[in-house]
Amino acid sequence: MNKQLESLQSILVFDGQDNSINLGKKPEFKIEKKITLEAWVYCQNQRRRTGIISNIFDTSDKESGYGLLLDGKSGVFFALKTTSQKIHYLSSKADSLKLNQWHHLAGTYDGKQIKVYIDGVEKAAKAIANSAINYEPENDLFIGTYKDNNETYPFQGKIAEVRIWKVARTQQQIQNNLYQRLAGNEPGLIGYWALNEGSENVAHDGTTNANHGNINGANWEQSQVAFTNSQSQELVVIKTLTTEKETTLEVKPVEQKLTQNSEKAKEIEKHLLATGLEDYGFWWQEMLKAQAQKTELDKPFRRGRIWA
Repeated sequence: MNKQLESLQSILVFDGQDNSINLGKKPEFKIEKKITLEAWVYCQNQRRRTGIISNIFDTSDKESGYGLLLDGKSGVFFALKTTSQKIHYLSSKADSLKLNQWHHLAGTYDGKQIKVYIDGVEKAAKAIANSAINYEPENDLFIGTYKDNNETYPFQGKIAEVRIWKVARTQQQIQNNLYQRLAGNEPGLIGYWALNEGSENVAHDGTTNANHGNINGANWEQSQVAFTNSQSQELVVIKTLTTEKETTLEVKPVEQKLTQNSEKAKEIEKHLLATGLEDYGFWWQEMLKAQAQKTELDKPFRRGRIWA
C-alpha cells in the first residue's frame, strides 16, 4: 500500500490464537457463481492457510466454499471450490504482501476466471471451467480464521472493511472505492462488515441482510489507516461543560459510522434534548433520518443562542 496513512480509526485486532467472528450459515453467503471478496488487512504473521474471510471446507476427500487466506509465502490465496473441479488456491505470488503494513485484498470469480488483487493491482489470474460454486459440505463463514471440522488457522493482525459481492468486480471498480468505507447499499453487495464499532462484541453487517456476527476474543484499538468514511461530517461526538449560567457544546466529525438506533446515537440524542438544546436536537434527528434513507440532509441547521 503506497497511500499515506491519514485517518485514526477503531480497528479490530486478532491475536492469532483463538480470535474470530463466526457469521454462521446464511442463504446470502451461498453465491451461485459470480463473486468478489474484499478486505483490508494488517498481517503480523504469514502462517499458511490463515483465514481472513472463509467458509472453505477442505479435508482432502471433501471440499467446498470460498475464502481469502494467507499462502505462507508473503502472499494471499483466493480459494474457491466449483462443482466440476477440485478446490483452487490461486496465489498472489511470494513477497506481494508485506508484514506490519496495511494492504487491500480482493478475489474475484466471474464464472470463467478467478483473479486475486493486492492494493487494487491484479497479481494473478487463472481460467477454470464454467461452473457454480460448491457448498457441500456447508461450512460457517468466518472472519479472522480458517476453520473446518478438523483444522483451524487463526489470523494474527488487524482486519477491516470485509465485503462480499454477488458480482465479479472489475479492477477499476475495486480501485474506485479502495480507500473509502461503503454506504452498505451498493448494487451487488450482500455482506459488509466495516469492523469499526470500537467497543462492542458484535460485528454489524452494514447491508439490509443484517447478518451480524459475534466477536470472539478479538480486541479494539485505535490505528492509523488509509481508508476513510464515504461521507464526511455525517457523525458527531459531543462534549459539554455546564455552569450555572450557560452550557458549552463542542461538535466534531468522527471516523465511525452510526445508525439511527445505535446506542451511541441514542446517547447523543438523549444528551442534546436533556440539556434543552432543542435546535441541536432537531438537527441531529433530521441528520439521522437522512442517513437512514441514504439522502442528503436538506433541512438547514437553525443557529441561535443555547441555554442550559
